[in-house]
Amino acid sequence: MKRKISFFVIMACMIFNHIQAQSKCYIYLTFDDGPLNGSENINDIILKEKVKISVFMVGEHVIKNKQMDTYAKYYEANPYIDEYNHSFTHANNHYETFYNNVQKSVNDIVYNQSLLKLPYKIVRLPGRNMWRLNGKSKNDISNGIQTADQLAKLGYKVVGWDIEWQHRDSDGTPIQTVDEMYKSVQSLCNSGNTFTKNNVVMLIHDEMFQKSWEESELKQLIDLLRAKPNNVFDQMRFYPQ
Repeated sequence: MKRKISFFVIMACMIFNHIQAQSKCYIYLTFDDGPLNGSENINDIILKEKVKISVFMVGEHVIKNKQMDTYAKYYEANPYIDEYNHSFTHANNHYETFYNNVQKSVNDIVYNQSLLKLPYKIVRLPGRNMWRLNGKSKNDISNGIQTADQLAKLGYKVVGWDIEWQHRDSDGTPIQTVDEMYKSVQSLCNSGNTFTKNNVVMLIHDEMFQKSWEESELKQLIDLLRAKPNNVFDQMRFYPQ
């Protein structure tokens, strides 16, 4: 009788642990276009909060401005930050022209990898939400597909995002409130409406956190998300979980 009870206890524990694992939500805070004004504040917040994040770097910003180079060094020294590839030129913000020349766009990204000595072959295409990962793919528009395919053949993981914290072009300030972003992320966590279930990739931009009150918004969001025990922050090299 005792053996039967022990068996059922073990099975119940295994089922409980499986349910707990399934209910976890892995959240990836990813920051694009850095280094920019705002990168220093992000770095400070992450050091204080001790939360893992991913930054997608633009090499041209690093080499053309000494201050941006300093911010890049902050990121490199921060143990909670992973640096990934976001191209050298950011397509000069002319995305259609950039992707129409497939070899040029691929070379731009490969050069950035070498220039910044990035340790992981993980890239987010500028201006495109495309995925090439573990045999799965997703495209937002057709322009850029060939570039994504070619990078995948070169061994790159091409990653997009599930939700964006949008910002105003005029001054970089966030559009959605902290509460709106928190509710949206939580809604996505177990919805199945992400590239991978239970994994939520959030797109943010460095320029959004140039002032102290904006800096506190990022901290507020992190604190809200961290208050949920099933939320786990991680970096894109560990995606998906």
